[in-house]
Amino acid sequence: RQILEATPLLESFGNAKTVRNDNSSRFGKFVEIFLEDGLICGAITSQYLLEKSRVVFQAKTERNYHIFYEMLAGLPSQQRQRYCLQGAETYYYLNQGGNCEIPGKDDAEDFRRLLNTMEVLNFSVEEQNSIFRILSSVLHLGNVYFEKYETDCQEVAMVVSATEIRTVAELLQVSPEGLQKAITFKVTETQREKIFTPLTVESAVDARDAIAKTLYSLLFGWLTDRINKLVYPRQDALSIAILDIYGFEDLNFNSFEQLCINYANEYLQFFFNRIVFQEEQEEYIREQIEWKEIPFSDNQPCIDLISQKPYGILRILDDQSCFPQATDHTFLQKCHYHHGTNPLYTKPKMPLPEFTIKHYAGKVTYQVHKFLDKNYDQVRQDVLDLFISSRTKVVANLFFGHAQVMARQRSLIRRSSTRTRRYKAPTVAARFQQSLLELVERMERCNPFFVRCIKPNNKKEPGLFEADVVRAQLRYSGILETIRIRKEGFPIRIPFLVFIDRCRGAAAGALPSQRGETTEFVGVLGAAFGPAGSSWPHPCSQLFLKEQLYQALESKRARAHHLAALTLQRYARTFFIKRRFRSLRRKIILLQSRARGYLARRRYRRMRHTLIKFRSLVHIYVNRRRYLKVRRGLSRPRGSRGPAATLLHVQREVVDVTHLEIPAELMGLLEAAAGERVPHRRRSQPLVPPPRAPDPQLTLPLDINDYPMAKYVRGHFQEPAFGMLTAPLKAPLTRLDEELCHEALSLFQLILRFMGDPGLGGPQETLFGNYIVQKGLSVPGLRDELLAQAANQVWRNTNVNNEERGWLLLAACLSAFPPSAAFDKYLLKFVSDYAFAGYKPVCQRKLMHAMARSQLGAAAARAFPPSLLEWTANRQQASMALDLHCFNGAGSAALAGRAGPRCLAVGRGLAEGWRGWSVAMKAGAQWAELAGHDYVLDLVSDLE
Repeated sequence: RQILEATPLLESFGNAKTVRNDNSSRFGKFVEIFLEDGLICGAITSQYLLEKSRVVFQAKTERNYHIFYEMLAGLPSQQRQRYCLQGAETYYYLNQGGNCEIPGKDDAEDFRRLLNTMEVLNFSVEEQNSIFRILSSVLHLGNVYFEKYETDCQEVAMVVSATEIRTVAELLQVSPEGLQKAITFKVTETQREKIFTPLTVESAVDARDAIAKTLYSLLFGWLTDRINKLVYPRQDALSIAILDIYGFEDLNFNSFEQLCINYANEYLQFFFNRIVFQEEQEEYIREQIEWKEIPFSDNQPCIDLISQKPYGILRILDDQSCFPQATDHTFLQKCHYHHGTNPLYTKPKMPLPEFTIKHYAGKVTYQVHKFLDKNYDQVRQDVLDLFISSRTKVVANLFFGHAQVMARQRSLIRRSSTRTRRYKAPTVAARFQQSLLELVERMERCNPFFVRCIKPNNKKEPGLFEADVVRAQLRYSGILETIRIRKEGFPIRIPFLVFIDRCRGAAAGALPSQRGETTEFVGVLGAAFGPAGSSWPHPCSQLFLKEQLYQALESKRARAHHLAALTLQRYARTFFIKRRFRSLRRKIILLQSRARGYLARRRYRRMRHTLIKFRSLVHIYVNRRRYLKVRRGLSRPRGSRGPAATLLHVQREVVDVTHLEIPAELMGLLEAAAGERVPHRRRSQPLVPPPRAPDPQLTLPLDINDYPMAKYVRGHFQEPAFGMLTAPLKAPLTRLDEELCHEALSLFQLILRFMGDPGLGGPQETLFGNYIVQKGLSVPGLRDELLAQAANQVWRNTNVNNEERGWLLLAACLSAFPPSAAFDKYLLKFVSDYAFAGYKPVCQRKLMHAMARSQLGAAAARAFPPSLLEWTANRQQASMALDLHCFNGAGSAALAGRAGPRCLAVGRGLAEGWRGWSVAMKAGAQWAELAGHDYVLDLVSDLE
């Protein structure tokens, strides 16, 4: 699954819209798939020549890499603000093509799919943020503009958009001053000091673009390496390699990238010709078969023109890259001088900066603008040092690894060079040629098969077949010559053992015991089919050739033997055909029965799934109507008649849970509470305001969307399943210590009984709920499991009343203890998205207060379960009030909650702080006090 999931990631970062293709791969892929026992056990991807220039330049109607547009379309607004991002049309690196959208492509949906891919491939949230930081910094770099100003009689560049510089520096966590110097100054190191030379505007633009291309290239290489390490096989295995290389390109503007791409196609075409034509015909010659050689287009001269030492075009380009004074013009003049008379090379008739090469697929004209810059493509040491000092771990590691690679290359070249030779940094052309040679060497060690992709038209339209376009592709790719050589030669290659089996009758039983012992067998066949007195020079090879067999059959003797052999073969074939027919018929009947059984079972499962889904919809509809009737019955005046309360308890039952066992002590408490009347308390009562709205002083964390409950389930649950259960658990939901597992399973049975028992009501309901809450208070290790079980039971709960009681239990638990730091944001996100009716602000407030007090550690939990007042307030989603009297005689009503005496003291106008203050409660002759950091309502719970 991880191998398949890696594909969208590489597509988004490596594909772009070009003139001829809306999803063109702009890098070469060599994917090696490893097999073990017929199953895929791993893979590794090698990438060649990422088209880095596309990051900073696109032709008309083209787009940059898909990931930029997908990120801008799919990022939430909060993250867009974090990265200071706007629409795609506002960025210079994205709007040059004039069209930022592709018809039929949903960039936002593709981005969501990309995020799921990163989850599957185990990219952490920090790594994902770093990836988006780098991509955003590339876009902001493109909007760094310069203007000319004169100093010391020369024009140098000055940054106009300082805001973009600061934004990029903030995203990459580097110094703004250092970044500005990196793109406006050139650093020359001497033995004594560093000399900063200001750059011209054109050189500053090149320096800016070089940093952007390097950032994207290193990020792409890092992603490829991460995927390879994840899916690389653990042990040696057989492999199947697939090469997906760029197609031949002839665009309106062809630059250095197109020359490298077409050179790779030339080399692979040469490899194809050698395999299909040259080796095929050489085999016929070795076997001394009469053969008229079929001519084919040999493109070796074109390869020599591009890469041969010392004056191939790429060799000249490398040499020119070593000279500080060399320009694109001097490179072009060198090419004209050395290749002006070559029939495959054409100089322009007008003095234009271009040259033309006649490739196997046609002529292509290349514009030499910025050939040297693209070939050099090196990062200065001062730029490396700047980004290695980044406070973002991913950025620092990318440039540190790149610096190590460059250092190793320098040391290798220096060791292999003479003392007088100047160090020459490896160029893009040199690296590409080396990687291409390594690729061909790997292919030569394999048994290659070739797949030719033919475009039906150049308009990117479906259902349109242009014969001229297809014919041209067939001609220059060598397909017609391939068909001809197979037609004229021997397209059917019969295996040795199969041939022996077919010729068994003619050989009169003289069969070789093994492959090498064929002399006697061939002699028998020669006597049977060969002309009298003749001897075949190479019977092992001529035995398979049709022309010699036809000549041998011209004699009478050969005809007689042939007729006898035909008669024998006819009877033998009839026998074997009948036996094979009966065997095939049995196999076909068996296959049909298995297929029909499979289709019937699949149709049954589909019908059963549809029926269950239909029944669930009906049940939802019926339960909702009943619930609405119950609510209307509950809203009647107290004196009205009606079985509203009875209906309410009946509808709470999803399945029969009364058979579930409960502890004996709890059963005794429930029986004692069955006839008890709750005394009326005058000192505390719930307020009944309108439904509670979210507290404006409580603000959800900015990164709350990064904590969906599904992510917590995948990381912390034992099984990746979440949703209401109607039967007891076999194992705890979360990973617990072994001694707590039994407690967790018993706890879930209590939750099932609490949510679904129709007999619970009044004091029994509160007592039962507090028994569950007390389990969490007494065993801290069970708290997250308890909250997870309650959340699990309210998710996709089809019974409204059962779900409501689950949310009531969850609110009661949050009143007593908070979740752990690893669970609190996930639970807050779940509550904020899916809370029942008015429980959203209730649970949000409790969670936010718990998170604010999390630094108190164990003190954040209460000493007693919630009081009857709290249960009533949670059930009605109301606030609570207590009568407060001070010893100076003043009195008032104060809101009560999880706050301690500190809040009450501040409310009386006293200095903030809880030291020296306390709250006492009197019940009859009994006094109870609490400290400043305790909970006020623990007093009420204690007295109850």
